[in-house]
Amino acid sequence: MIKKISNFKFQISNGYSLIELLVVLMVFSVLTVLVVQSLSLSLKGSRKSENITQVRENTEYAMNVMDRLLKGAKSVTSCTGTQIIYFDNYDFETQFDCLYTVPYGTKGYIASGSGAMRVRLTSSSVYIDCTTNPVFTCPAPIPGVPPLVEISIDGRDANSTGEEGASVTSRTRILLRVY
Repeated sequence: MIKKISNFKFQISNGYSLIELLVVLMVFSVLTVLVVQSLSLSLKGSRKSENITQVRENTEYAMNVMDRLLKGAKSVTSCTGTQIIYFDNYDFETQFDCLYTVPYGTKGYIASGSGAMRVRLTSSSVYIDCTTNPVFTCPAPIPGVPPLVEISIDGRDANSTGEEGASVTSRTRILLRVY
């Protein structure tokens, strides 16, 4: 014969316990922090890459202009660390300068021109260091070798600092044509 148990009730839980909710919340919090940090690092790396590209483009543009014009120069009359004066192929006295922006002192730019007129070759979003190393160097002439001009430009992004800051050094040696 089968006996019936009368006061036995089987209960099914219809919710989650507080511990289960806290564990799920903690897991999602950790995942959120990891995703936010990886996105932040990715964005910083992207901005630094863009800043390096901008500084490199500016310094390379200035280098290419100086290279093209100095290769066609008839002679170099003066060469200091921040200025080079030369006669171009039309016999005009022209120069390249590393000039300081007045309010900032050590933050400079590359300019080209003749007389009192100067044309800026690097943008205002890039600073050129005119103080640490000489920008222009003209070694002593060697008999039988065309005159040589060495240019070294240290540029950095003017609008960023820290991890996103970008600096680029460009160097070249230019042999002048002999007329």
